[in-house]
Amino acid sequence: MTRIDIALFNYENGGRTPDGRYDFTRLQYAFADVTAVPALILFCEAKHYRDNAGMAKYAAAEALSDELGVPYVVELGWMRRGPMPPAIFYNPDLLVLRRWWNPDDPAAFDDQRNVARFAIRDSGRVRDERREFLTFVHHFEPLSGDTRLEQARRLSRYGATETLPVIGGGDLNATASGDHFPQRDWAAAAVHHRTHKGTRRPDGTWGPDTRALDHLIGRWDDTTRQRTDGCGLHAVAEMAWRADPTRPITPTVNPAIDAGGGLLIDWLLANDAMTPHVLPDTYHVHIPDPRYPPPSDHRLVTAAIDL
Repeated sequence: MTRIDIALFNYENGGRTPDGRYDFTRLQYAFADVTAVPALILFCEAKHYRDNAGMAKYAAAEALSDELGVPYVVELGWMRRGPMPPAIFYNPDLLVLRRWWNPDDPAAFDDQRNVARFAIRDSGRVRDERREFLTFVHHFEPLSGDTRLEQARRLSRYGATETLPVIGGGDLNATASGDHFPQRDWAAAAVHHRTHKGTRRPDGTWGPDTRALDHLIGRWDDTTRQRTDGCGLHAVAEMAWRADPTRPITPTVNPAIDAGGGLLIDWLLANDAMTPHVLPDTYHVHIPDPRYPPPSDHRLVTAAIDL
């Protein structure tokens, strides 16, 4: 078995500054306290990383390599709503990329985009002997719960029906049902902001719109303290909480980003075939040092699998 450390990070605007330049010192700072070097980084907001022959994407990979001391290869993903796709960075000494659709390829179906097929290099001497797994990275729609639900439906094929182990994640811009997750005071948010991640209840009050995540991982049953009717994906954050309920689940956005309190919206998800390989005690939401400005509006999330 081989340990594969995984990181998930939404780097605000991909490090692009208002003058069109890029700041990757904050990206390095975000990873400065990791205790295990990631073999795979799921990255959101690669803003304009295709421009200028990919100068920004290669600079980001070089900055991560300089900070973490391993080589990284980068592949850009696809996003319909603008020039800010997700990306994957991976260490080619540990992982072999076998499949990743070109974002401009008209032959790709939407549910195949942003999904990578990897082999673990040291798991076999030759190609046919190596163990494989799938990973995905997505950045769901921030403004519409209906759109997020549709995106979740496309992602659901990688749950219980996928026989390969799958672990993926992204900024999914929503939380899931369950009082063990971070909660938000919806009355503290302006009405137009409530509609982004919230929904109006029949009694007129506001609460979180959990439809997209509940479709993927199941609805929380307060009586049984279990999930039902999911499509076969499991939240690594919840796996870690079940392994040690004394550790509260932490928001993945920094304070003062969302009025009323931050939620867990950056998710690592594993399918049934992957869950035996997840190491729950490695799940960690990295809290920036409060003495300094945070490197992004979102927090770095890390975990590991043994596959």
